[in-house]
Amino acid sequence: MQVFNDVSQAEIQEINGWQYPLTGKIENTSGTLLRVTICAGTIGGEAAEVAGISGLRSIEEQTVSPSYVFEFKNFVSYAVTEEQFAQNNADETFEGNWVRKFSTSFFLDFVRKSTWASTDYPGELAHYQINTLDHTVDVVCYEPVEFSAA
Repeated sequence: MQVFNDVSQAEIQEINGWQYPLTGKIENTSGTLLRVTICAGTIGGEAAEVAGISGLRSIEEQTVSPSYVFEFKNFVSYAVTEEQFAQNNADETFEGNWVRKFSTSFFLDFVRKSTWASTDYPGELAHYQINTLDHTVDVVCYEPVEFSAA
């Protein structure tokens, strides 16, 4: 696995260029490890009519879809938001698109105010966000995020 340093990394740029990112799996594999798998979706299936709108097609994961696994070791807090309820705010500062790293955010402020985690202990906190057409996953951690192709 490699370390996610910034959004200029080739793999992160690849993900940020996807048109239809999908959530593969979100799993808290132990008390301190969160693993998030995402994949590139493609338009598939037969055209259908839904609620009076015709020609709609599903976005699906294909067996050849590129996918990545992100591992957040020793996270402080995470939140999963259903995509339709997630919002952006001009008062937050981040780099990236589908995969983001925040320098200022409401979630980071929340974690700093609602926990005793600080730069003194356990160390510098970082806020990462993974967005898909399904979910927004916000994670504050103090160790580097690792990722690899799935």
